Amino acid sequence: MNAKPKRNDDIFSIIIRSYNNLTKSETKVADYVLRHKQQVHLQSISELAAACEVSEATISRFCHTVGCTGFNEFKLATVHSSTGSEPLDMGPDLYSTVLPTDSLHQKCRKLCYISTDALLQTLNELELDKINEAVKLLSEANSVFCFGQGNSSIVAEDAWGRFCMVSPKFHCISNARLQADTAALLTEKDVVLYFSFSGSVRELTEMGNILKKSKAKLILVTRFPNSPGAAYADLLLICGANESPSQQGSIAAKISQLFIVDVLFHEYCAQNRIASVYQDPLSSK
Repeated sequence: MNAKPKRNDDIFSIIIRSYNNLTKSETKVADYVLRHKQQVHLQSISELAAACEVSEATISRFCHTVGCTGFNEFKLATVHSSTGSEPLDMGPDLYSTVLPTDSLHQKCRKLCYISTDALLQTLNELELDKINEAVKLLSEANSVFCFGQGNSSIVAEDAWGRFCMVSPKFHCISNARLQADTAALLTEKDVVLYFSFSGSVRELTEMGNILKKSKAKLILVTRFPNSPGAAYADLLLICGANESPSQQGSIAAKISQLFIVDVLFHEYCAQNRIASVYQDPLSSK
């Protein structure tokens, strides 16, 4: 990433967007920074290099890759991003890892912050024109298939559960082999709504190649816009949660994707005049 971050940019979001373009050594730095975002500004370049088990030169290259002129500017960016995006005044302990030694109260507060932060990040990443475009594709499609693998398959099933209540054209298939067989039979009038936090699963790449031949549209909900799977998407919807692909199993990652499902569902109902979803339960009494 060549552009220098502006004052209001979130350096952690920039790291996420750049993640798939990092070298192996830089990825180690990114993983460490995302796990310790409240402590990084307290470390010297040598301390950070030692913690990441890389050279100081790698730290410098990493800083330039994410758009900073050097390590000092990078540290300032982490300070601003951490304090400027804090949604709740709950204390600095909330930024640290949930530990077995934490009290139940501490665990609850930390987990609450992590989930709230993921929602706010997703809200900041949403592009309304892309939401409208996605809803248009879903509305005009003959059939919509909700797909995902691993933890994201749970989100795909939830998306189908919401949409099938208002339209029979929504479907969900969990088995990867059946997903591929179904995709091969789709036409340009069909849509696949695919959920992959990392955007790097092999099944997504295979799906992308199949859909290019069938000409069906692919809407991808992911955290990483530069991931291998993103290259096959007709439309990208970016979710939040400051995690590396290896951490994608968290509840916060699912919450960020489910938030996008909720936004799509309500806008779909609004544009297709499905008023029942908004009906006040007291209005019929």
